[in-house]
Amino acid sequence: MNNSAALNQSVDPYGRPTADALAEVGYPSIWLIFMIFPTVALFQSEADAPLRVLGAAAILAFCGLYMASWWWTTPLPHLSATANAFLWCAALSLATLALVPAVGANAMSTGPFLIASLAFKLRLRMAVLAVIPLIAAFVIIAFQLGSPYVYWVPSMMAGSGFLMLGIATFMEREDQAKGLQHDLDLARQRENIGRDVHDLLGHSLTVITVKTELARKLLARDPDRAAAELDEVLALSREALGEVRATVGQLRTPEWSAQLASARTALRAARIEAKLPSPAVEIPTEQRALLAWCLRESVTNVIRHSRATRCAVEAGPGRLVVSDDGVGMASPRFGNGLNGMEDRVREAGGTLSTAAASTNAERPGLRVKVALP
Repeated sequence: MNNSAALNQSVDPYGRPTADALAEVGYPSIWLIFMIFPTVALFQSEADAPLRVLGAAAILAFCGLYMASWWWTTPLPHLSATANAFLWCAALSLATLALVPAVGANAMSTGPFLIASLAFKLRLRMAVLAVIPLIAAFVIIAFQLGSPYVYWVPSMMAGSGFLMLGIATFMEREDQAKGLQHDLDLARQRENIGRDVHDLLGHSLTVITVKTELARKLLARDPDRAAAELDEVLALSREALGEVRATVGQLRTPEWSAQLASARTALRAARIEAKLPSPAVEIPTEQRALLAWCLRESVTNVIRHSRATRCAVEAGPGRLVVSDDGVGMASPRFGNGLNGMEDRVREAGGTLSTAAASTNAERPGLRVKVALP
């Protein structure tokens, strides 16, 4: 999976963090403290003043680009997440090259940041295929330069690559484990429902069959008793139907946290980058079922109709916003899904509204907002 998509945050439709920006952007930016090494090399440089100014600008540009790469993961929405990750890495590489005239080979101290820009933004297999050549290139350059670079560059790059790819592997396996657990929970739920339906219908249908056969035999010689038996069959049928509806209703009523996990799995399967809130977000108990219904219907619409590359969800007490960067609504009229969702929201005293998610004429996207009292 795309490792950056595994991070929980609240974002706008273009991947820019809002509420969780500190965790999403601040944590990776902490490691920019290691840019102290090229900064010290710049101060010690004997290059001409214009080159030192260029070097200072390159360091600032590198730090800004690195932070932006976590803040805005897909700046070019018409390209895939993989292509965007390589573009960010290319931009960071250009900033590194701009630093070379002032500090020389000390600019290679940006290598771990280049590894991070690939390891945590690409699928694991693609990350490995991209990071290994990057490490090899740095090591080859270090050996060509000789001392002292041959001593610290290979260990720095190999250690960073091993650490970051290890973390990326752990993140991917953790996400896979969560997906498997969700599938197991759904299978267990279906088994329970199937057992309940069998227990309900097994007895009822047996009694209905026996009484129907009896009524058929009595129809000619005792019509009154046959009619009484058929009345009981009708009552049993209605009772069984009500029990089945109640049991199936438990299966069809989504639970909020389970629906979040299901939405993530469905969007991932459709190759749509998912930005979902944390399952720990506080939703009032009486609103969870309705908001889960709305989330399921909105995500289904995104997958079926939007042709989007990203889907962002924001949620809170009495509030749900689902945005995408797709083609928008072909018609201002609601389809059956949105009509049904609007009816449910209205019955709960809330409102449902839709609007374009951006000003992009070709891909305006769609923002569906549910507000509950």
